[in-house]
Amino acid sequence: MSDLNSDLITQEVDEEVRRERMKQLWSAYGKYLIGLAVGVVLLVGGREGFKAYVENREQASSAVFEAAQENSAADTANAAQTWQVALPELEGGYQTLGRMRLAASAAANGEIEGAIANYDAIASDKDTDPSLRSLAQLFAGMLVSREGTDLEEARARLSVVAIQGEPWYFSAVEQLALVDIQKGDKEAALAGFNQLVDDPATPQSVRARATQLKAALEEDLGIDPLASLGIPDPVDDVAPAEDGVGETPGENS
Repeated sequence: MSDLNSDLITQEVDEEVRRERMKQLWSAYGKYLIGLAVGVVLLVGGREGFKAYVENREQASSAVFEAAQENSAADTANAAQTWQVALPELEGGYQTLGRMRLAASAAANGEIEGAIANYDAIASDKDTDPSLRSLAQLFAGMLVSREGTDLEEARARLSVVAIQGEPWYFSAVEQLALVDIQKGDKEAALAGFNQLVDDPATPQSVRARATQLKAALEEDLGIDPLASLGIPDPVDDVAPAEDGVGETPGENS
């Protein structure tokens, strides 16, 4: 027998052995392989189905939110009730935004205590986005300061947000300065506005308001705005001219 024939026979035997092994494996584990394949199909299909479900729910929440927004704008007197009715149909972020709108509508209709309670509920909800929780704290503090009956409580609420790193830090610092004005502490208010003006990270809109209020307070307190910048008064730097010094040629001619 030639070497070529020997190699062909060996190859054929190997193929037969492999086929026999596959049959044995299939007989022993085929049902498990089928189950695994079905499981993969169900997993992929389930994931796609859940994704479609979430997208449908988000679209439904978006439609309900937009409808409530339009209805509340058209009927401001019943805006809070409109949002209250819409809330059960909202999910995720839309529900949180709906709760924020409910609180704002209550405040607009003079229901300050109810609005603050709604904001507090959002701020204490661990499942709510941290940025929205912080914003609810800010709005609640602003409402307390607007009432003006307990400015210390307003300051305590706003101070929780006026911490560097918090998403609404700059707005909270601005509100704290306004609370200081309500309390009659103009120096403390000026320090707050200076802090905002000097911080390069302050948003432009907040900086513009802080700059205007800073100027008004400095004028009210009789503070030279140049002094805070370390710029000497130009009048103080002008020395009287000596005789014959500084005269323009031809003046005495």
